[in-house]
Amino acid sequence: MKYIWRKRAGARWLRIRTEDLTLRFGGALAVVERPGGERVLLEISCRTEEQSRELVGEFGGSVEKLRPGWLQHFTKQAQAKPLRIGSRLVILRAPAKKAAPTRANHARPLVIPAEAAFGTGEHATTAMCLRLLERTTRRFQPGWIMLDAGTGSGILAIAGSYFGAKRVLALDNDPLACATAKRNARANGVGNVVFSTGDILKEKLIGKFEIITANLFSELVIGALPIWSRHLAPRGHLILSGILRSQEAAVVRAMRRNRFIELEIRRRGKWIALLAQK
Repeated sequence: MKYIWRKRAGARWLRIRTEDLTLRFGGALAVVERPGGERVLLEISCRTEEQSRELVGEFGGSVEKLRPGWLQHFTKQAQAKPLRIGSRLVILRAPAKKAAPTRANHARPLVIPAEAAFGTGEHATTAMCLRLLERTTRRFQPGWIMLDAGTGSGILAIAGSYFGAKRVLALDNDPLACATAKRNARANGVGNVVFSTGDILKEKLIGKFEIITANLFSELVIGALPIWSRHLAPRGHLILSGILRSQEAAVVRAMRRNRFIELEIRRRGKWIALLAQK
């Protein structure tokens, strides 16, 4: 029998305890972060009810007893169909079986494990960013520079490397997210992404970027726009998501104040993604 301990926590609570929780629980720990959310969901799988109750006593939270057949249910979920991004990329949640290459399939696989709670490509905001990034960089010559603000699982940064970036700077204020992203980059054979833990509003950026991506909640996007305006290269592109439809007008006004012109706005469900240029 399995038990899951769960707790919702703020960024500061998690930042203080990340190292301890990672050392103690390793792969049993998952952190679920939703775009636009100020709090995250922590989950730890426990073999016994006693262990889960000890966590409640130490940290608060709640316990769920997993239903019979939970493993088969989870396995079925993990076998989601690959997500195709244009003609150059396919997102997988498990390593692809080796197969003979064909001329018809030029898409490069990018593997993001299902347990990577910071973004596997399935959420509307991540998928829209990936598609805008793939389409925008088709006409780029290899060797451009990219900033990925709020990298999460590293999926956008790794995709940027696939699409021809010479160097990618990937920022996140969560050390656990950066550790996850580094692991995903190694697993995908990507070595030209620099992952850095820090506040995107305080990080001292150097130089210009041809592409800046940010899948973040709107308040943080609006606060960072003056910084990105200074560091986006001439004719560079800004790709944003994590923004609710109800926040679209405020974000567009802030973009225009900072000399950005929106080139495209995509909408999916309650979310939007924007492509902009200075």
